[in-house]
Amino acid sequence: MPIALVGARVFDGAHMLDGRAVVIGNGRIIGLPHERDLGAGIERQRIEGLLAPGFIDVQVNGGGGVLYNDVRSVEGIRTIAEAHRAYGTTGLLPTFITDTRETMAEAVEAMRQALAARVPAFSASISKAPSSAPSARACTTPPSFAPWRMRTSRS
Repeated sequence: MPIALVGARVFDGAHMLDGRAVVIGNGRIIGLPHERDLGAGIERQRIEGLLAPGFIDVQVNGGGGVLYNDVRSVEGIRTIAEAHRAYGTTGLLPTFITDTRETMAEAVEAMRQALAARVPAFSASISKAPSSAPSARACTTPPSFAPWRMRTSRS
């Protein structure tokens, strides 16, 4: 059953809208009608303030006191996502900084489990590969430079 959020100003990504409702159904925004045009049968939830699209952060190393490289688990990812959500982030990509193969495999498994658990705001994960520039290699240990074969669910 759809629900209408009413009472707040709405920013649709281009314009500030007054007198509009944000209608949500099945976890998605399905419309921005004028409040006066809402049918009598739709549930209304009055809110104040501003409704705006959330941020999608494409490189998150940590949050909430957790660094993804150190806490490679569903709970670690959940903690990071919850910490970023407080600042308007609705989607994020935890970033794993290159490490040993074993540690990277743990990070990939945590990501798979977080996707299966449908952790809110978690979209996927990325691994940050070391730079090929010799001057940038000081931050990555030499074993991390071993050839890496990308594996997918089909390989």
